[in-house]
Order: sequence, then structure tokens, then C-alpha cells
Amino acid sequence: MAVIPASQARALFTQALVAVYKEKPQVKRFLRSFFPEVYKSTRYVSIEVQRGYEKIAVDVLRGTEGNRNEFGISTQKAFDPPFFKEYFDMTELDLYDVLMGQTDISTVQYSEMLAQVTEKLSLLQDKIERAYELMCAQALVTGVITTNSGDNIDFKRKALSLVDYSASPWTAANSPYEDLETGCNFIRQEGKAQGGVFNAILGSSALNALLTNSVFTTRQNLFSMALDAVRPPQRDAVGAALHGQLSVGSYKVNLWSYPEYYDNSSVVMTPYIDAKKVVLLPENPRFTMAFAAVPKLITAPGAQTTGAFTVKEFMDERKATHDIEISSAGVPIPVAIDQIWTAQVVA
Repeated sequence: MAVIPASQARALFTQALVAVYKEKPQVKRFLRSFFPEVYKSTRYVSIEVQRGYEKIAVDVLRGTEGNRNEFGISTQKAFDPPFFKEYFDMTELDLYDVLMGQTDISTVQYSEMLAQVTEKLSLLQDKIERAYELMCAQALVTGVITTNSGDNIDFKRKALSLVDYSASPWTAANSPYEDLETGCNFIRQEGKAQGGVFNAILGSSALNALLTNSVFTTRQNLFSMALDAVRPPQRDAVGAALHGQLSVGSYKVNLWSYPEYYDNSSVVMTPYIDAKKVVLLPENPRFTMAFAAVPKLITAPGAQTTGAFTVKEFMDERKATHDIEISSAGVPIPVAIDQIWTAQVVA
């Protein structure tokens, strides 16, 4: 039986843990998929915002000076991403005492211990992933990311991007098509989104209201083959369900539901998307998921790492603990904030 000297076990284990962990498939989340990741080497992440415009050129006489152009001053915004740190004590695992009490450790036991620790580490990463998914949901639904520290991040969304149709809900004979077209127009005109395809993410009550809405059902019975393509939901790889596509004015709108949940502070399963609301986005919104730097594992003192997650381990002989820790500092940033439109469509 192959063995590993106990004196070498810790260093080898740490290196192997990092190698195995890096091969772990990253958890994909639907809302995060709209926020491409970028990595910074500093504590703060910054973005440059400049309002776009779609002016047209005006012809001039040949030989004249031409039209002088001036561009608006861009705004630099800095964010201090919320910092997450989760850890567990390996000494609480039954196999730990078995291994650490031996002079030589069998490779079988070593691999089993590595698998147990990797599994626990993955559970901790999933906790942070859910926090990021919730932050994306908050940016899309309310425009305000709430933090445990109280330093909330308010993206200052326009009032016209947060609409309340509860007085004329989709559960009555009101047109979802007109409401969705209003949202598409806002994103196209205010957010300067290009293209004519949009994504509507509907909460559970909003989806049921749409599918039973009299305007919707009448149109499906008369014109579904020509105008819309609504079908049974199809789940994709990141947890969402596509219900088809609607023709809305001059636009096409993909219909999505996201039947995923998280445990809130009261340990109640809570949907990421408010049941009564619909969130509208362009096909390729100008958003980003920015990660700030955190201390790096197995490197020179004081070095930083760029990436979504950092793993490290440390021992405290006085407390007799051997901890494995995962940390991350990220924030979703809707750079083009006017490319989001949210409406409550159920009373």
C-alpha cells in the first residue's frame, strides 16, 4: 500500500486541494449569466459611465469648417464590493484524527480526506454563489443591493424603469403586450440598447397572469402561429425555463421563468424574482460582474490574486483547529442602468 510521510502530508494536501478545487465546475446561475465577469487587482472596482446618444450628422457645404462636436464628460464610479469569507474546521471530520495520528498516511485515506474537504468547500462556495445571484436579482428588480453591513449599493434607477401596474393588472383584461412594449421602448430609447430582441423574466404569479390573460389567450387562439411562439417550458443549463417568444410591437420578447430559491434569514425558501413582477432586459445588456482582489494562497507575502474565489488553509495550534477558508469580493454592476425595466403586473 502506497503511503505518504505525515511530515509531508500538510503541504501536499494544501497543493492538491487547490488543484482539485480549481477543476471544480463553477456553479452557473441564470441571472449571473447576464453579468460577464471581470477581475481587478485592487480592493475597489470602478466603471466609466457615459450616456449614449443617437444623433444624426447634418450635411454642410464643401469647403466650410464643418460641424464641431462636443462629448459629455464621463462619470467614474467606484464600488467597494461586499466581502465574503466562509470557513470550516477540518478537525471536525472523523477521518482527520485518523490521518493525523499516523506516522505514514495511506494514499487511499489521503484521497478520501481530500474528497471530503473538497465537498465541504464546494458547499461553502455555493453559499457565496447564491449571495451573488441574490445581488443580481436585487439590481434587476429594485436597483438597490442590500448588504449585511448596511452599506447598500443604490444604482439610482429612473422612476420610469420601475413601474407599478397593480391598479391595472394582467389578471384583468389589460394588455400585457402594451405594457411590454412600453418597457422595450424605454430600454431602446433611454438605455440605447441595440437590436429588437428582449428577455422578460417573469415571477410565478406574473407568468400565471400572462398565460391566463384574456388578451393573451384570445390572440393565441387567433394568431399564435403567425405572431407568437409559446410552448411548454424548457429548462436550460443555468436553471431558467424558456416558455417561448412574443411579438410585441416592433420587438420580439423571450419569455423566461426562474423557479429557483434561496433560504432567507428566517430559513424560508424565497424566489430570486418577485412573484408579482417582470424584469425586461435587452439581448446583450451592458452589465458586468466585477471581482476585487483578495489575499492569495501559496504565494509571496502581501501578494494579491485576481479571480472570483480564493482558497487558503491555516492552523491554530493553541485552539487546535485546522481551517479551510474560501473568500470572494464581487459585485454585479449594471453599467447601462437604463437597460433594465421592472414592472409589478399583479395586484
